[in-house]
Amino acid sequence: MGQDLLDYIGEVSSDFLDVVSKSSKPVRIVGNLDTDGITSTSIICKTLSRLDIRYVVSVVKQVNSELLDALKREDYDVIIFSDLATAYITELSNEFDNDIFVLDHHFPEVEEKRVGKVRQVNPHLFGVNGTKEISAAGISYFFAKSLNEVNKDMSYLALVGAIGDMQEDYGFKGMNCLILEDALSEGTVEIKETLRLFGIQTKPLHKVLEYSTNPYIPGVTGSERGAIKFIEDSGIELYDKARKVRRLVNLSKQELAKLVTAIEIKKTSGTMAESTVGPVFLLKDEDEDSLKKDLREFSTLLNSCGRMGWPSLGIGVCLGDKVASKKANELLRSYRKEIIDALNWYYENRSTPNVLEKKGYVIILAGSNIRDTIIGTLASLLAKSKVYPDGTIIMSTAYTLDGLIKVSLRITGDTDSDTDLRVIIKELVAEGGGYGGGHKLAAGASIPQEKEDIMVREAISSLNKYVSSRAVTAE
Repeated sequence: MGQDLLDYIGEVSSDFLDVVSKSSKPVRIVGNLDTDGITSTSIICKTLSRLDIRYVVSVVKQVNSELLDALKREDYDVIIFSDLATAYITELSNEFDNDIFVLDHHFPEVEEKRVGKVRQVNPHLFGVNGTKEISAAGISYFFAKSLNEVNKDMSYLALVGAIGDMQEDYGFKGMNCLILEDALSEGTVEIKETLRLFGIQTKPLHKVLEYSTNPYIPGVTGSERGAIKFIEDSGIELYDKARKVRRLVNLSKQELAKLVTAIEIKKTSGTMAESTVGPVFLLKDEDEDSLKKDLREFSTLLNSCGRMGWPSLGIGVCLGDKVASKKANELLRSYRKEIIDALNWYYENRSTPNVLEKKGYVIILAGSNIRDTIIGTLASLLAKSKVYPDGTIIMSTAYTLDGLIKVSLRITGDTDSDTDLRVIIKELVAEGGGYGGGHKLAAGASIPQEKEDIMVREAISSLNKYVSSRAVTAE
């Protein structure tokens, strides 16, 4: 399973040690600000620390010309990009004299593994699906493991990264399974079958439901009163005999079954929805009330750091810094509120021009109502929520502070069709300017705000053609 990729990673790790041994300067690390990027970057940082290799690290939204210009002015011999830069292999080769290592899983624009002094480690070049079977954190993990077997103890971080990139769907696939095997053999992770809701280990029962965004429970999500009433109507006691609020992990099997049934009825609104019960991956040695206990909660904690503008806190959490963990826990509350506010804004605007619902696609024009770093999360949640039929393309947009529009494309359902959202993103960028990229089933772009009308017209045209051609193909 991915042996050719693993062999190549071994070669690249040897190259890395060779070029680093010839340099007296720190290694420059540039990572992405989402969960996958933060875990990927953290794995690299800890690996270099164990090798006594100095480094300087930055976490950014994306690679663009401004970032590249800034890097050119810096004085480093070796640069590592984690979870980004795949679309800039040619520019990096032509414009930099550094030894550059790109550890990424986005679909490559250049199919060569090495271009000049740029080495790209990308699963797609070896027939491994970087959308479903391994994330950038997984690539960084195998890179770290190749450098030193002791780094197997970071396998759980690679799983957190995969979860953050939606590669866990009631279990893992492909090379992520190899990482899970390492985590299980290391004794760092255990698996438990239960309700797959955020906060099952740490939050009071009514708070778990109040802050549930996946699934979004109408009348319950975002409402403490609604959550308490929902629990009471389900025939479940909210308090124990000592009048202490119960947690979800305290429920009996019978109570858990009642709650599952009530949630399924409430959230489906007449349509089929995937089960809310399944495997939950837990850190064995983490305290029961820790936000890092459940790997899905851990993933959300890191995502909140990146999306709220504090990715360095996320790296601190991954590296075991207690002060960073405390601050990240506080930041998470603000993040969860913003997610719920975004969902509520969406549901309130479904019948307005801000949400264009057409056959086969939806365009959400949030403007300044939703933070640009949150808009992709909204699209992802809606794609998994069963609000729209499988195969529906969701395009969500929000303004950035620097005069751009952040565009995120997702598709509902776990489809293996020929749908490729990068094609639509490229058409939008070609017409409206800016830059974009991503995966087949999750892509994004940044486009100048003054081109918004053009972008919307082009999006409607492209999506109409795309949906029509897909319908013809299906016939």
